[in-house]
Amino acid sequence: MKEVIVLGAAGTIGNVIVRDLVESGVEVIGADMDLGKLHQLKNELNAKNLEVHSLDIRDYENTINLLKQAKVCVNATNYMFNIDVMKMAAAAKVDVLDLGGLYTLTKEQLKLDEFMKEAGVLSIPGMGSDPGISNVLSRYGVELLDIAEEIHIRYGSTTTGVTFPFAIDTIIDEATKNAMVVKKGHLYEIPPLSDEEDTIFNEKIGAQTTYSILHSELATLPISFPQVKEITYKDTWDPSTIEKIKVFEQFGMLNDTRSNNSLSPRQKLVSLLKETISENPQWGTDELMVEIKGSKAGKKASVKFELLCGWQEKRNINALAYVTSMPASIVAQMLLNNEIEGKGVKPPEQCIDPVKFVSYLAQKNITLLSTYSEKEQIKKEKIKIKNTINY
Repeated sequence: MKEVIVLGAAGTIGNVIVRDLVESGVEVIGADMDLGKLHQLKNELNAKNLEVHSLDIRDYENTINLLKQAKVCVNATNYMFNIDVMKMAAAAKVDVLDLGGLYTLTKEQLKLDEFMKEAGVLSIPGMGSDPGISNVLSRYGVELLDIAEEIHIRYGSTTTGVTFPFAIDTIIDEATKNAMVVKKGHLYEIPPLSDEEDTIFNEKIGAQTTYSILHSELATLPISFPQVKEITYKDTWDPSTIEKIKVFEQFGMLNDTRSNNSLSPRQKLVSLLKETISENPQWGTDELMVEIKGSKAGKKASVKFELLCGWQEKRNINALAYVTSMPASIVAQMLLNNEIEGKGVKPPEQCIDPVKFVSYLAQKNITLLSTYSEKEQIKKEKIKIKNTINY
């Protein structure tokens, strides 16, 4: 029996997860519809602890049989398959994690809690960078304060150009679906790319305009931390990417309605973009910033985490793909080592020890900075950094 199966192993994120697991000495099954890319990956790694299989996850019987050959499943497919994969993992009695359900699907995943408990399986929805690291750091900050009142998550990048560094479908949804925000203890729906803010990131990033977009953290953090009265998520977007998506929308190219059993305009567009995007972006440094505000010992206080990641030259991987893949690989290995307990559906902040997780994250080529502020007293430190990044 192998230890971990990665579904979507030939994809932008999936292949990086496979690489890290294999290099960590884990016995891995890589499954994807694109057998050619799988064999290319296997040849590049030249590893005895990797076997590859052609698989269409819409084939329930074959997928369940393959899942039974592993102990943990990492679902790196399109988020629309998250629930199907959870149900197949339950049938195979295999713990499963994914990279996020873009809020709406995550809410549906949470409803399967009893179903997964009855199967004796743990499902962790959203274990990439954000959601994922952002959730764990939110818990870390909440536990460092006596009272937590606000959680603010921001993502910034110096990468420029029209980029689709992960699933194009997901990026389009983030730009066109209403965002969610918690204000004064209530969850509200707001327009996409609204509530603009000038966010001050680390000096490697600088000041950038960030926008509210739909994200899975807002599906779980209000449940995990009901005492927190304000929760926001904002991301930076290259103006040229926003412009292109708006043009697609204006011309009806994002219409997902099918007619006469043919592909919808959106499906045709996504397929075309995958084949024709030729602009080479200038890959830069990314930052995930999580700030938790509240009080400690009767004084107003805040904790800010800044996770920095650059282009991975040795692996030829952009920062976003790398920082999304590493937490999935880490948590899969934590599950193998029985370092995560529980059954059912548990988001990262409910089941993952933040101190232990950060200790593993520090072994990757990632920098994590923390800043604790208490009125006029400010303390900055690096958290257990083993390697630094090349900018």
